[in-house]
Amino acid sequence: MTIAHADIEIVKLARLLGTEPAEIHYLRDVDWQEIRDVREQASASMFDADRQQLQRVAAATKLVPSKVTATIGERAFGPLLAARVTGLLEPSRAVDVAGHLPARFLAEVAAQIDPRRASRVIAEIPPRQIAAVTTELAAREDHVTMGRFVGHLSEAALTAALQAVDDEVLLRTAYAVESKGSLGALVAIVPEQRLHAIMRTATELDLWREALDVLRYVSDEQRGMLGDIAAAQDDDVLAGLVKAAQRDHLWADVLAVARAMSEDGRARFAQLQPIQTRPVLSSIVDAATQRGLWPELLTLLPLLPGASRRRVAALGTGFGRSILAQIIRAAHEEGLWAPLLGFAVELEARTQRDAIKLIRAADDEMLDGMLAAIEREDLQAQFVALVSRLGAADLGAFAQRLAPVAGEELLETLVEAARTADLPAVHEALVAA
Repeated sequence: MTIAHADIEIVKLARLLGTEPAEIHYLRDVDWQEIRDVREQASASMFDADRQQLQRVAAATKLVPSKVTATIGERAFGPLLAARVTGLLEPSRAVDVAGHLPARFLAEVAAQIDPRRASRVIAEIPPRQIAAVTTELAAREDHVTMGRFVGHLSEAALTAALQAVDDEVLLRTAYAVESKGSLGALVAIVPEQRLHAIMRTATELDLWREALDVLRYVSDEQRGMLGDIAAAQDDDVLAGLVKAAQRDHLWADVLAVARAMSEDGRARFAQLQPIQTRPVLSSIVDAATQRGLWPELLTLLPLLPGASRRRVAALGTGFGRSILAQIIRAAHEEGLWAPLLGFAVELEARTQRDAIKLIRAADDEMLDGMLAAIEREDLQAQFVALVSRLGAADLGAFAQRLAPVAGEELLETLVEAARTADLPAVHEALVAA
């Protein structure tokens, strides 16, 4: 996604500089945020350098009727100068002038304008005119320009713009949105029926990269809602999502969406056949490892089929103590002891031993949280199975530490779990404690 975002920023910078994107394509390997910073600095510098002259032009437009100003703007100024002057006009005056200009010319002005300098003007343009300009920009496949305006439109204008484009244009435009914080407001006004259609379009036109980028910037509630809508799609739609995530390394985004889903949506997603392959599961574990997304993975693990959980456990064999420590910390902070203990008992013996040693060395707060979860969620069997990996000395010391914290009632259930599981060493250590 970083490269794709850089491509978008290069288009914007090229327009500002009056050149072709190919001329500055060498910037593609630069972080996209740095390209944006350069563009914004250049825009400010260019605007400030010409500000006095532009103010004189803006003042002169007040001396003639709006229709005449529109004619001069279209035939003499051209879109670039018109774009620069717009932000210096009184909003009502600018809107009046724009009302006399054709959508074709306004689309050319939109491609040159800095929306931040004309935000008040943009917010007051009538929705019907916004729709006409949007239609023109969509015909030109100018998703970048449309994306720059999303955060500056009124809700009525944004609704009109949505109705003027199809789902493909909407996805490509959302990906190019400059003020990503405005995507939540955009999603909020899209009807649910259309959201279902957008999911299908994402698979049909291979636009899941664009769709998942939107999900990065919406609220957790919206992310969960959209995730449930995705989970409700046919298998072929979801297969397209899995394919895109695997190809474009998007599992970090998918995991975040899966965690925000409802339990039913998450279960549907976890049971998808394309997810159960070893390469996909390996990519999911890699994403969790590289991005520290252990809560996301732990939430998903219990819902995977048994064979898939065992594949993940086999991948976990390579986890070092530092990674295990991260997983345990995440389980404690997010209240996910149940999936952690369930996962831990499926690891190979050496990794289980490392995990329980880390738990044994945990502070009192973490142990309290774990014991409360064991009692609340009936995790005694998993816990004693894991504890059985400790050597005799460590086992005895751990039991002595647990006894006063666990309390008599929980300790008795642990003793019984050890007896039922035929773990005599654990049973004796707990009884002695």
